[in-house]
Amino acid sequence: MSTPETDTETNTGSALRTTTPRRRGSWWSLIVIVGLVWGGSQAMHWWRSEQAARTLQSLARPGDILMLTTSTCPYCAKARAWMSARSVPWQECDVEREPRCALLYEARGTPGVPLMSVRGEWNLGFDPLWLSEAIRKR
Repeated sequence: MSTPETDTETNTGSALRTTTPRRRGSWWSLIVIVGLVWGGSQAMHWWRSEQAARTLQSLARPGDILMLTTSTCPYCAKARAWMSARSVPWQECDVEREPRCALLYEARGTPGVPLMSVRGEWNLGFDPLWLSEAIRKR
């Protein structure tokens, strides 16, 4: 048999239980929002990369872009693939195999490859946006 105190606690407990809103929908909303933001960011990155490719295709001439590389560099492979797929004219210089390239690399004093040059302006790393800006400047 229950006492009035127990009944009150039970009623209060059940009243709280029925008035507490469920929050499952808020998690799904958050997941959807994060997904949309991420997807939008990826789409913007792709669009800017393709804009850079069009700029490079129209303004770059053979000999304008030089990339110092090594055969084992994954970033160099990515740069090679990107520029080849978009028909951007460029020259590659392997610092492990060509002494002239090794001298250029050492003279720059940079810590890694790919080392990109656009008409004498240097940048460490592969960045299509930097390439398109550099080709426009010169």
